[in-house]
Amino acid sequence: MSSSQKNEYTAVLFYASWCPFSSIFQSKFSTLSSMYPQVKHLMVEQTSVLPSVFSRYGIHSVPSLLIVDQKSRMRYHGQKDLQSLVNFYRKKTGLDPVVDMVEDTSCHSKSDQKVSQLWNGASLKEKFLKEPYLLFSILFVMSRGFQYLFPEIAPHIMAIWAAYVPHLNIGIFGDSRQIIGRVLHVIDVNGIWSKLKMCKTRNFHRGARNARVWASSLTS
Repeated sequence: MSSSQKNEYTAVLFYASWCPFSSIFQSKFSTLSSMYPQVKHLMVEQTSVLPSVFSRYGIHSVPSLLIVDQKSRMRYHGQKDLQSLVNFYRKKTGLDPVVDMVEDTSCHSKSDQKVSQLWNGASLKEKFLKEPYLLFSILFVMSRGFQYLFPEIAPHIMAIWAAYVPHLNIGIFGDSRQIIGRVLHVIDVNGIWSKLKMCKTRNFHRGARNARVWASSLTS
């Protein structure tokens, strides 16, 4: 992804359709394309390309903005307001906007309100059904924290995982929004919890026996 001519610049916006912040940034990117018609503007949606494309350009979060030319590329790090973005364009390209535009703060506040409603206007179940990737991210962080705090339980969880995973039929999963509901039917949560509880009880009894042996040795 590079410009064909020496003094030609291309602005590339990497975004995701499920990300509310990407939708906010898209409107500003459209405004920038009107302010800088001499710069090519290209939008790349996350699911429309291979993950290797994002990795190749060091894109690990969305939305992300790059300006590339024949020799180099520069990624934007900073505030997402229009004036900061114009300053970034000017710094990279040395060009001034053809037309000056003022950011519509009322539209911006409505967009922010829409994002806040995603969190405040729905139950946890509705939020996770709308944004399944959010649930997977939270589960991953919780699993890492659990593994750090309780390292002795991790082998038992791995054994349970190995016992259950071969029986999962990945083909039954349809749309990503239905994954959460289907997982709850496929995985026997109560069975897993009872095994973990049994493991914990067994460790408790073993510890109690060791404590009794230690106490008797002190009294003898």
